Formats: sequence, C-alpha cells, structure tokens
Amino acid sequence: MKYKKAIIYAVLLVLLGLSYDSFYVIRQDEQAVILRLGKIVATKKSPGISMKIPFTDTVVRYTKRLIEYDASPVSVVMADKKNIIFDSIAIFQITDPEAFRRRVRTISAVQQRLDDSVYAAVRAVAGQITFDDILFLKRDEAEAEALRIAAEESEKYGVTVRTVEFKRLYLPQENEDAVYRSMEAERNRMSAQLISEGRAEAMKLRSAADRDKVEILASAMKESEEIKGEGDMKAQKLLADANRSAAGLYDFMKKLEFYHQVLPGRNVIVTAGDGVFDGMNVP
Repeated sequence: MKYKKAIIYAVLLVLLGLSYDSFYVIRQDEQAVILRLGKIVATKKSPGISMKIPFTDTVVRYTKRLIEYDASPVSVVMADKKNIIFDSIAIFQITDPEAFRRRVRTISAVQQRLDDSVYAAVRAVAGQITFDDILFLKRDEAEAEALRIAAEESEKYGVTVRTVEFKRLYLPQENEDAVYRSMEAERNRMSAQLISEGRAEAMKLRSAADRDKVEILASAMKESEEIKGEGDMKAQKLLADANRSAAGLYDFMKKLEFYHQVLPGRNVIVTAGDGVFDGMNVP
C-alpha cells in the first residue's frame, strides 16, 4: 500500500511538472521565439499564455522596449575637407525576433553591428555637407539622412533604428587651431562684406534723401515766390485803388513828410507863393 501511494505521488508530481512546463506567459513588453531542439518553430509577439512541448521546447524572450546605444566616436571627412569627429547615439527596437535570433542573438552582438551601420550612415552624410552646414543650418536634415541609411543597414538584423542623433561634434586636436583660424578669417571676410554693403546702402539712402530734400526746398521756394508775387500784385492794386479814390491825398501826405524832415524846430518866415510850400496855404 505504501508503495502504491509513493507511485501515485510520483506520477502526480511528474504530471504537475509536465503541466507547468507546458505553458508559458508573454508579458506586454516582451516577444519570444520558440526553439524545438534548438530550431526555431514559432514566434510570439502578442502578450498572453501559450502552450509548448515540455522538455523539448525552449522560450527565448526579447524586449519590445526601445534600446539606446551610444555609438563609438568616428572621425570623418566633410565636404569641405575638414576632419570632424562625430559622437552619435542610436535608439533601436527589436521588431523581428526570428531574424534577430538567426543573425545576432544578443543585444551586445547587434550593438557591434550597429557600430558599422551608424558609421556608414555618418560617413555618407558627412561627405555631402560642410562643417558650417552641420553646425548652423542642416543638422536636422543630416540626422534624418543618417537615420534612413542606418535603418536600411540594420534591418537585416531584425531591428529597427528609430533615432540617430549627433550628440557631439568636435575637431581632432591637431586640426582644431587651424580650423578655428580659418573660420575666424571667413567670419571676418563676411563681416567686412556686410559692412561694405551696409555702407553702400546707407549712401544710397542718403543720396535719395538729399535729392528729395533739394526737390522739396525748390518746390517750397517756388511756391513762396509765387505767393510773394501775388501779394505784391495785390498791394499795388490796393495802392492804385486808394490813389484813384482819394485824388491828391498821396501828394499831400508826401509833402507833410517832407516838411517834417527839412524844416528845423524853430520859426521860419515863408512868403506866399507856389512851389513846394504850397501845401501850407490856407484855403
């Protein structure tokens, strides 16, 4: 009886072990390949519980999360023949677990392959643009092109490169001083050109302003002369009208002014008669 119980317990334990080894769970952030005696027989990307053959099937799990890879700095030649060191990072994701298992198997192995992919991408991009372009104008475009090339290169490994960024760009120590001198000279040349163009434009504007000033003054002088002429004409007309309306008044006023100027301030005997003193005759 004791032996029968022991056998029953043993069978139950075996069945329990078999049932436990017959199921596996894939989490939301996981994917897996199923190996049967070392060969891939299935892939699982959806979360949930699945069955497998005990003792012969092995579940190899891979993450679905984004993985950041800090690529090794590389020195490349730009389109303007400057040597620049690119320090880049890549973010990738395992999207084909079967291809990943067949080609690289591990994260560290695929990172070594990504080094080659990122280097090829950086070298291809660098040959098309200058150092100034990537510093000031076309960095985003260069990163987008590097991403496209790196993604194509790494697709065969079962991964998708999501981002390539140039974390740091710097010059080799032996070239740094020479490049800085060259950049300073170019900046000075551009500055002198801009100053010259600015002065020419300022002179042009001043000339236009002076021309406008002369034209405005000439127009104002002309208008002033016209107004003055009209005023003189009106004054002469008024005098003429006054002379006609009060005949002899003008002569009488002029004689009074003359008397005031020539006669001294004492008694003078004047004989009656015609002449300049006829204005003193008593009517």
